[in-house]
Amino acid sequence: MEYEEIKKRIAIIRDQEVKGIPDEMMIKIRKKIEEKTPNSKPLAEVMKSLVPGGTQHQMCLKDPYAVTIKRTLGTRMWDVDDNEYIDYLMSAGACILGHNYPPFREKLIEVLQDLSPDLYWNCEWEIKAIKLVQKHMPSVERMVYFQSGTEANMAAIRIARVFTGKEKIIKFGGSYHGWSDQLNYDIHIPFSGAMEADGIPKGCYKDTISLPPNDLNALEENLKKWSEKRKGVAAVIVEPLGAESGAIPVPPDFNKKVRELCDQYGALLIFDEVVTGFRLDLGGAQKYFGVKPDLTIFGKLLTQGYPSSGAVGGRADIMNATTSDIDVSSKHASASGTIRGNPLTVAATYWGIKIMEETGTIEKAATAADDLVKKLNDLFEQHERPYFAYNYKSIVHYETFSPLAIDIRDMNNIPKAVYRKKCVDDLATVMFSEGVITKYGNRAFTCMQHAPEDNDKFIEAMDVALKMIPKY
Repeated sequence: MEYEEIKKRIAIIRDQEVKGIPDEMMIKIRKKIEEKTPNSKPLAEVMKSLVPGGTQHQMCLKDPYAVTIKRTLGTRMWDVDDNEYIDYLMSAGACILGHNYPPFREKLIEVLQDLSPDLYWNCEWEIKAIKLVQKHMPSVERMVYFQSGTEANMAAIRIARVFTGKEKIIKFGGSYHGWSDQLNYDIHIPFSGAMEADGIPKGCYKDTISLPPNDLNALEENLKKWSEKRKGVAAVIVEPLGAESGAIPVPPDFNKKVRELCDQYGALLIFDEVVTGFRLDLGGAQKYFGVKPDLTIFGKLLTQGYPSSGAVGGRADIMNATTSDIDVSSKHASASGTIRGNPLTVAATYWGIKIMEETGTIEKAATAADDLVKKLNDLFEQHERPYFAYNYKSIVHYETFSPLAIDIRDMNNIPKAVYRKKCVDDLATVMFSEGVITKYGNRAFTCMQHAPEDNDKFIEAMDVALKMIPKY
């Protein structure tokens, strides 16, 4: 589906009143889940006594509680009550080979026979891994590992500031670049500002500029404004698909124009490819869009979800700002970590990409997503709903209540956005009760092992949910 069509159809959903699944039906759904998961329920209570909120995992379903999983394989997960689920969360997108893929797992076990993850020295797997990344992403002339995408984003903006001598960082509203103090601003929901940033001193945001999604005019105005001041703009950081991996999609030429503006005003361009790297293409979003960033952020998909997964790569002259060599005559971006670049992480990078090359993983996952999107749109049409689905390769979005489309700059819209978010969450709970796991209730990630039969189960679960939503 093309950008203009997506934009038009989101506007249709945004501009009408919506109705969600009635509360009395949701009570029955929660009771159904509790009856199916008698062993998970007490474990969930124990977890609540040990972990704030009862789970370490931000995106796992918590309604009525997070179930305990005991086994995973391929597209399937099984809980401690032996309930089987078809997984479309796929470790928040980190898993594209399929859970616990035997050929991948076996290669890593072989590595661990010789090298432990606590190695604090160079190993040959680092060379193999980085060279394989460079094969597909020529922009990555140098590369440094970290423990997570959040750490990699923190390091990238620090590197940009050291290299340019400038201080301002520009991002776009709704985009998530990890939970560090300076970037934990205007995340998930455009114009939300510090709404999700309790505990962070306001001064941390003084050099973070967040612009409305896709607003190139505002970008140029800010680049021009700050180029005339001492601090200047060190970098512009983007999710190349748009906020939330394309939930707020960018126009086709957006990244190209951002690149041109960065060049014009002397700012670095940072691509956050935590999700898009190795899902859109082995060459990432930068190959997909034909735009070369100065720095690239990698995260969970770099290692197929194996820990610890994060990295920054880019131009050699920029990346050399992180060298640990002591040189009092030059500035240095401090960035370290005891287990960064450990054998497990770098071997997972190498073997993950190698297997993806050999199996055609990206296209297989994309074919599964194409099939799912077609079946979803057919179902929405059958139910005479304005809902619709679209995908970027194996990243699937399905718009039902579109909470992110609500402009919360109008205070009267905040309760509407909250209600729509609840409607989306309820949709995920109903689908879970039918044995299908999604990312919240509006996104799915396919892996190379998702089959048409899996997608049929997804459609059956969605059909159950749609029948509960009153016509409006």
